[in-house]
Amino acid sequence: MGTSTLVARPARLRTAVIAGGAAIAMTATLGLPFVATAAVAAEPATGIATLTPVQVPNTTPMIAAAVPLSDYGYTETEFYATGVASRYRTTAPLSTFELIDTVSPYKTRVLVRTPDPSAFNGTLVVEWANVTVGQDVDFAFAESYDYLLSEGYAVAVVSAQRVGVERLKTWSPERYGDLSVAASNIDPVTGGAVDSTNDPLAYDIYTQITRALQSNSGAVAPLPGLDVERTIALGESQSAGRLTNYYNGIQPLTGVFDGFVYLDGAGALRADQAIPAISVRSDVFRPAPSPATSTYTRTWEVAGATHASYWGAQYVDALLVRDRSFVVNEVPLSFTQLITGCTFDPIWSKVHMGYVLDRAIDATNEWIITGTAAPASSFFERAADGTSLRDANNVSLGGVRLPDVTQPTVKNNPINPGPGFCRLVGSHQDSTAAELKSLYKNHGGYVSEVTKAASSVAALGYILPARATEIKREAARATIGK
Repeated sequence: MGTSTLVARPARLRTAVIAGGAAIAMTATLGLPFVATAAVAAEPATGIATLTPVQVPNTTPMIAAAVPLSDYGYTETEFYATGVASRYRTTAPLSTFELIDTVSPYKTRVLVRTPDPSAFNGTLVVEWANVTVGQDVDFAFAESYDYLLSEGYAVAVVSAQRVGVERLKTWSPERYGDLSVAASNIDPVTGGAVDSTNDPLAYDIYTQITRALQSNSGAVAPLPGLDVERTIALGESQSAGRLTNYYNGIQPLTGVFDGFVYLDGAGALRADQAIPAISVRSDVFRPAPSPATSTYTRTWEVAGATHASYWGAQYVDALLVRDRSFVVNEVPLSFTQLITGCTFDPIWSKVHMGYVLDRAIDATNEWIITGTAAPASSFFERAADGTSLRDANNVSLGGVRLPDVTQPTVKNNPINPGPGFCRLVGSHQDSTAAELKSLYKNHGGYVSEVTKAASSVAALGYILPARATEIKREAARATIGK
């Protein structure tokens, strides 16, 4: 696995922030070649959000955790976040950012999930809420909540974008009616748009809220009893695209984060800053090879995985139904029910992509703490045109290969033609007893094969040893081959 020593990088400016320093684009262009250039100099960005607990009787937060946090010893608090945010001008290929101004007031919210101080591991994970379905969803937490909560991370989910904030306001006017992240999207110098999705404040809002969590100050501390030692940025899909731009253009200016983890949506990352970053990618159609990786960046492509896994989708299904986010004829619809017209059903792959995301977070945290570099990138095998080579079940060859793929009990197909999200969701088909009998002659043989496969992928460093143990136990409990 090797080691890699982190070199000096910009300070987080916590001292200036705590002392009261003044407050001084988009979906990512996935696959766009990155040209390494130095970040354009700007005034030091020292803005920090003011966090105030949300206290509205008889209402609860939208996308509050969909699992019982108390079972893990966690509590969840929602805070309003206010401040004056900066707008940034970007230059192609979104690798450099220039400060335009710092004059735009905002009010949004952040959900904070905190462990007992005795269980805190010192690391704060800040997820940029995804807004692709028209509201905030914490898709990465959905895949890895068990790992994050079991290992003592503090977790925050930031509402940084206009679409999510506007939906909060319609979902509960009483709780969220005065939120706003709106600002002029016109660049006063170029006359063009500052941000392609009309979110010119999003990057600085994310920065300022993270600084407020790191400082853990204010009338009500957002992380009671915790001392944040490290901070990891986390985002899925559209949010991962945003955080690609952040890594390339904002991080060099602010130095706020110690590491980045991306779930299926990162673009090319610059190679000239010593900030660990790991991108976990699914097996949906890709028009081009994955971005090249460097000393401090990794890409782990997961064979057979879809944009969200069956397991992550179950979390989001429960979330949307509980919150009544999408209602038809007075019946709340799940995430799965929103995706219709696909060629194959049931949708979603049952490949545990979340297991690889768990390890990516863990490896990034270890990299920050010890300087031990994460395992090498793992790519699919590709043809000359960049498309991955696939087997008879449409599963890509190469990449990270979990026992879900190498010793399958389910036919996972990451390719699903159809409208809208179909191209991202894939499908699965549970194997029949006869099919399983043809694959595995006896139970002992099945367990032995799964044990070897799980041990191998854990030894390579792409899943946690604890997950390998879990896989082996599930195989032993199964009736396959009996």
